[in-house]
Amino acid sequence: MTTVNLAQPDLTLHLDRDGVIRDTTLSDRIETGGLQPWHGRPWSETVTASGFATIERMVKDAWRTGVSAFTPVNQLFPSGAELPLEYTTVRLGGDAGLLAIGRRFHVVADLQSRLIAAQQAMERDHWRLRDVEIRYNLMFNGANDPLLLLDAATLRITEVNPAAGRLLGVGHDWSFIDQIAKPSQPVFHAMIQRARTDGQAPGVIVQLGTPRESWIVRASLADGGVVPSYLLHLTPVAASPRGTTLPDRSVCPALIARLPDAFVIIDRDGVVRQANAAFLDLIEAASDAVVLGARLDRWLDGSGNDLAMALELIRNHGRIMTMPSVIHGEYGAVVEVEISASSDDGMIGLLIRDTSRGAIRGGAGNGDPLQAALGALSLEVGPTTMHEAVDQTVAAVEQHFIRAALEQTAGNRKAAAALIGLSRQSLYLKMNRYDLE
Repeated sequence: MTTVNLAQPDLTLHLDRDGVIRDTTLSDRIETGGLQPWHGRPWSETVTASGFATIERMVKDAWRTGVSAFTPVNQLFPSGAELPLEYTTVRLGGDAGLLAIGRRFHVVADLQSRLIAAQQAMERDHWRLRDVEIRYNLMFNGANDPLLLLDAATLRITEVNPAAGRLLGVGHDWSFIDQIAKPSQPVFHAMIQRARTDGQAPGVIVQLGTPRESWIVRASLADGGVVPSYLLHLTPVAASPRGTTLPDRSVCPALIARLPDAFVIIDRDGVVRQANAAFLDLIEAASDAVVLGARLDRWLDGSGNDLAMALELIRNHGRIMTMPSVIHGEYGAVVEVEISASSDDGMIGLLIRDTSRGAIRGGAGNGDPLQAALGALSLEVGPTTMHEAVDQTVAAVEQHFIRAALEQTAGNRKAAAALIGLSRQSLYLKMNRYDLE
C-alpha cells in the first residue's frame, strides 16, 4: 500500500534575486505536464493577473525577513491548467536566491467547505430539535389527560403536565409509587417491568390520590435522554380510552358484584378492566390487583384460542350466546364453564357460568317439589285467572330457589342471598312471606 506524505510540497520553484524561475520540482500528485517553458521567466508571469502584486510582495518579504507567510495564488501551468496553490518563499544563503514552496490550496479550501457544511448541518439539526421540542411541549402540556415522566431508576416524577397537576395534585420530584394505594402497587410494578423489557405495557387500574380514585395507567419506556424515563398516560376509569363514558361505578357493583356467576369486563385486546367477586373465586385470586391489567387468556382455556375465538365472534356478531370453555385457577383448579358476552363502546362484558357445579338449575326429576308445584297449578287452569296463576307460579319458583340456596349454603343466609341474586333484606322478606324461617 502506497502512503502519501502530505507534508512534502506539491511544487517547488528555485528563483534568482529578481524572482526569475531557474528550476522547478513537481510532485506526482499534480499532473499538468512539463514545466520547462517556465525556466527563465519571472514567476509573476506564471500566475493570474490578480497574483502579480502578491508575488512581488512575497519576494520582497523573503529577502527582508528570510521567509514569507503562506499566501494563496492561482497558478497557471504551461498546459493551460489553473490550480490554486498556497506558497511560502524562503531566502537561501549567499547568492543562491529564493525557494518558493507551494502546496495545493484546494485541500485547505475543501477543509473549510467541510467545516462550513458541518456548521450548517449542526444549525439545521438545532432548529429541527427545537421544532421537535416545541411540538412535544404543545402535545405534553396541552393534553387533557394527565401525563407524567418518571425516572426509571427511582420512579420519581421528573415532569408533569398541567392536567396531572390539576387532577392528581402531584408535582416535580414526587415519588409516584407513594401516591398509589398499597394493594395496587404490585400490579403497577408488574406493568413497569413489562415496559422495561418490551418498551411499552398495556394499561392497569390503580388507586391514586386522596380520596382513592381508580385510574387506568399506561406506561412506555422513553430512553432517548441521558437517563431512561417512563412516560405514563393516565385515564380515569369512569372514561373509556376513546372518551366515551362507562357505567357509573356506583351502579356497577350493585349490578355486577351480586351476580352469583362470574362477570368480567375486558377491552378489545382481551385485557381485564373490571371483575366481580365470583370471578375472583373462580380463578382462585385473592384480590382484583391480580387480574386488573392482565389478559383474560391467562385463565381462560390456557392456549389463548378460546379468547381469540371469543373476540372474533364479538367483532363479527357483537355478542356470544353460549360458548363452552375451561378456566384454569391460580392454584391448579380446572373448571368447565359456559360463556356469554356482549360489547358496548369498545368494552366487552362476559358472563362465565360454572357448568361443573350442581347448581339449582337442575333437579327436574321425579319428586322435584318445583315440578310438583307447577304440575298442580296446571290442574287449576280455568277456575283460576291468569294473574293468579302467574302469582302462584312466581311464588312456587321463589320458594324452590330459596330452599335450594339455603340447602346448598348450609343455611348461610348471606351466601344464599348472593347465590340467587338477592339482597339479604329481600331474602328475609321472602322467607317471612313463605313461612320458611
